Amino acid sequence: MRKINKKRILLAIGIVVIIIILIVLISLYIVNNNIRNWVDINIFRKNVSEQDIQTINLNTDKNNQVHVYSDFIAVLNDKMITLYNSYGEKITALDVNINSALFDSSDKYLAVAEENGHEICLILDKTYMWSQELEGEILQIHVNKNGYVAVVTVDVTHKSIVTFFNSQGKKLFTSYFASTRIVDADISHDNKYIAIVELDTTGTIIKSNVKILSVENAQKDSENTIIYTYEAEAGDLITNVKYQSKNQIACIYDNGLGVIVNMTYKEVIKINNENITYLANDFNNNVVYVKEESAGLFKSQSDVHIVNTSDFQEKIYKLETLAKDVFARDNIIAINVGTEIYFIDTNGWLIKKYTANQEITNVKISESLAIIIYKDRIVIVDL
Repeated sequence: MRKINKKRILLAIGIVVIIIILIVLISLYIVNNNIRNWVDINIFRKNVSEQDIQTINLNTDKNNQVHVYSDFIAVLNDKMITLYNSYGEKITALDVNINSALFDSSDKYLAVAEENGHEICLILDKTYMWSQELEGEILQIHVNKNGYVAVVTVDVTHKSIVTFFNSQGKKLFTSYFASTRIVDADISHDNKYIAIVELDTTGTIIKSNVKILSVENAQKDSENTIIYTYEAEAGDLITNVKYQSKNQIACIYDNGLGVIVNMTYKEVIKINNENITYLANDFNNNVVYVKEESAGLFKSQSDVHIVNTSDFQEKIYKLETLAKDVFARDNIIAINVGTEIYFIDTNGWLIKKYTANQEITNVKISESLAIIIYKDRIVIVDL
């Protein structure tokens, strides 16, 4: 008769028990928001403070304008953009003919324009690519991840003008809008389309719509540029558009969120009497809204709802306090609750929690960095 090896049996039982415990713990971590938050803060040590991270000191005698893109922090003053890395080290300084800047960035491209002026320029990583001077006054600048740039200007005869450049600074076309104001625009990932938000105030009722401009058509025939128009319902004002994957467009309006998919508008959420405090669409495949919920007598909390715009599945990240502000970029959501910021991804998982020594009011994020801007310094949070 074969002798039973008790040690092997006990070892096997121990391994099975450990596996079961791990499965239970991982399951609880995934499905239970409170447990996940506790583990993130106390086990994974995702909580950082200003004492733990890098800062950049600012000259308070200068008018510092700050932006973050890719792995770089850009500080503009005295017609010079100084670039820093994530360690707060100075990389280079670029001369620009810009005093009061409008910034936009996508991936490694940074577009800068003189607000209400005429000058625009494009930077790739730390290299100055090109600059152009426009005739009208610049109101907006937009760049996509391929370095294509759309500029919205105004002149004495047109309420809005859209000028489009490729990544080398070659002007591809200009479209004129005599009686309507463009309040936002975005460029598709394949450089083929520009979505604009148009506001028409010429009639008794203000009209708001989204129009899609074909770059190919615009280069051939300036009168046949628009290939699709979505007209919002009376009383709904669209304020923001963002191209996402597969050329779908996420739209924010004053009382809701929606997406345009295959030239068809689909509503995500309509705000009626709900306590929706923030809306965001600056993601690849998601939109986000923040809703205040009661958490007991005289206590409220914020729930961050993350909706996938491909399948409309929803994830919720629960805060035990109220959100004061929300910032979004690519697939990162930054939630400011006063002296703390929660950085979460679009799966609803915490990336990092930052605790400050004073009230946080100015935050900017890229796909890999977040910066908290004070008058005398920039705090860098590596994501």
